[in-house]
Amino acid sequence: MIEPENTLEIWIEQFLTDLRNANRSPHTCRAYATDLGRLAAFYHGPAEAISVNTLREFLQSFAHLKPASRARKQAALNSFFTWAYRHDLVSANPMAKIESVQRPTRKIRALPRAQVEKILNVIPTNQLRDSLFFRLLFETGLRVGEALGLYVEDLDLTLDDEHMTVLGKGGKRRTVLLDDPKLVVQLRSYLKQTGYQHGPLFRARKNGQGGPLRYQSMQQRWQNYCEESGIKCTLHQLRHSHATELVNDGVSLATIRKRLGHKNIQTTLRYAEQSDETADAELRAWRRKKESLSR
Repeated sequence: MIEPENTLEIWIEQFLTDLRNANRSPHTCRAYATDLGRLAAFYHGPAEAISVNTLREFLQSFAHLKPASRARKQAALNSFFTWAYRHDLVSANPMAKIESVQRPTRKIRALPRAQVEKILNVIPTNQLRDSLFFRLLFETGLRVGEALGLYVEDLDLTLDDEHMTVLGKGGKRRTVLLDDPKLVVQLRSYLKQTGYQHGPLFRARKNGQGGPLRYQSMQQRWQNYCEESGIKCTLHQLRHSHATELVNDGVSLATIRKRLGHKNIQTTLRYAEQSDETADAELRAWRRKKESLSR
């Protein structure tokens, strides 16, 4: 008979509680809860007896998914069993013997400013929240979850030194400069009209409760605006577009890394490859100048 405290469901519940206490992002907690819940539905034996073969069979059931989705499930399992090993619940991490999914390098898909502005321009003037939220993503490169988690208290609108404190991945905080004048004006106007002095910066309007704003809701609203403008663009592409614009304008990768909250510079380097056209233009201009001087 399986002891109640040794059931897989209990372990998963404890693991997720520790994640939340460690300030892991709500998105990560939800994703891990979903993936581990599927493991609990798949396996009904003693939790400590889960073998490498059991995990192989479980992961094989997701073979039809894209590499990124399968890699995420592996990450959830690895994190869970690393936690279980650290708490002496298992003698070893069985995921250590599972080969990691190799994800193909994703090409950064960025939109030029003109196209993003075209989407933003279809947002009705009375939709202050939507207009500010999406422009904030574009002008700062915030992750959607980071923007949803902003509080009024995270803002410092000191004249000529406007910035905000962002809670990023892994519970790490960083300061992001609000350097776009149009965004700052829009932000001040939004706070004045809503009267918000503390609490969440962006709030749901359902039933007038002003509760938490859901990712899915804003994603749907953004897609509606994209369809109206006739331009295809995901919410995450706003982050890519901001980073690519900074690279093309000559901002250093170190500065871009800090602004975007990347853990390592390798992630930021992906954007450098997008500046090939700019680099080519500079080289052509240099060649023309050199040739004109030699005549």
